[in-house]
Amino acid sequence: MTACRCQFCSAPLAPAQEFRFLVESDAGTDPAYLARIRHLPAAADGKPLRVCDICQRAMAAHPLRFRLAAERAEAKRQLRAGMLAAAGLLSAGWFLGLVLGGTRV
Repeated sequence: MTACRCQFCSAPLAPAQEFRFLVESDAGTDPAYLARIRHLPAAADGKPLRVCDICQRAMAAHPLRFRLAAERAEAKRQLRAGMLAAAGLLSAGWFLGLVLGGTRV
């Protein structure tokens, strides 16, 4: 079984932190229920972040630094997804060009 890792330092989460993340991410969208159980910091979209105890304490002390780091990580994920989509479209176009285009002399 693979352990969850912290989004910021890549350290394995303690069992309690991993359980909190799993419960909070599976709690649904009921804001009243989430307000009662919320322990982990949340991203801008309201989803809980996978953070270890050390990063959570540092996040409480310096929230702006971690918010900027979370925004940079999201931008990297979007760029990576865009690059993968572009590579997929190019390879699909190349393959279709070979199949439908026939041979050229």
